[in-house]
Amino acid sequence: MGDPITIRPYRPGDEAGILAGHNQTFTPPRSLPHWSWKFRDNPTGQIHVMVAEHEQQGIVGAYVTLPVRVLADGEQVLAGQCVDLFVLPEHRRHGKRPGLFVNLALAHYELWGGKAPHQNAFHYGWPIATWRIGQKYLRYEIVRDWDFLFAERPAGGFPPRALPGELELRTADRCGADADALWSSLRGQSRLQIVRDATYLNWRYADAHDATYELVECREVRTGRLRGLAVLTRRDLLFPGTSFLVDWLVPADDHDATLCLIAHAEQRSNATGSPVLATLFQHLDPRFLHFQHRGFRVYGTGYFQVVIPFTLDDTQWFKDHWYHTLGDSDIV
Repeated sequence: MGDPITIRPYRPGDEAGILAGHNQTFTPPRSLPHWSWKFRDNPTGQIHVMVAEHEQQGIVGAYVTLPVRVLADGEQVLAGQCVDLFVLPEHRRHGKRPGLFVNLALAHYELWGGKAPHQNAFHYGWPIATWRIGQKYLRYEIVRDWDFLFAERPAGGFPPRALPGELELRTADRCGADADALWSSLRGQSRLQIVRDATYLNWRYADAHDATYELVECREVRTGRLRGLAVLTRRDLLFPGTSFLVDWLVPADDHDATLCLIAHAEQRSNATGSPVLATLFQHLDPRFLHFQHRGFRVYGTGYFQVVIPFTLDDTQWFKDHWYHTLGDSDIV
């Protein structure tokens, strides 16, 4: 008797089966428009999904990464964020040991891990349920704990800050060419970071499904030059109704733009009644200290970041040089 389950790459038309399995595994449920935005329409134009298809029951498992363009020591390569992984419970022990989940992952690694233009230099993610099996069988390596920066809103609200008069704040529906210019000026801020150009920012935030984000620009009053860009949202993570600074394109040494954007986020927290304003940077980034100087404290969580290296294989290099924000994940 042949194996009733076939492991193979995604094919157009698999979306319904993948969504059905996802929605049996996770809450809240996902919609087809959300799936299409997240995977079909991502800026790389690639879909990296390995499925387990049962001959009678359809898709019973998927190992999924979301491809993203990253800049690694000046070279643009692909990486993959591990997301939406599932195997339906009755099939988890199927196949050769240690089971279907690992065999799906290894098939994914073989096809999409490597040096070719369509392959990933590394995978990354924030595993909880899959950590132990990933560490034992799938080369998961811990990069760092995920410690948030947070400020509790005082009883009377965050007080207004004294701001430089030469700067102003504007909200924007979408990012344009000057966001590309700002990103270009920040390419040297770290040896490893997601490509945060207008294409990425518009896909990730302006076009997002089932989520709302506020894009805030800090500009010079006289010239209109874009000095900084922040992305805000509100979620029930850490604390109910927390306001988050999700993404951050501001030079580390531009303290005036930093002050203006923090002040705006504080006043938005006042307006929405959020009890906490929070953000996140890696511990060695200068912004991690700058935000503490502005009154933020450090809040430890159970989240931790892992990497699965393929062509970039120095874990310490990831620890020392990876600039990341909350928006690098799909958690917020």
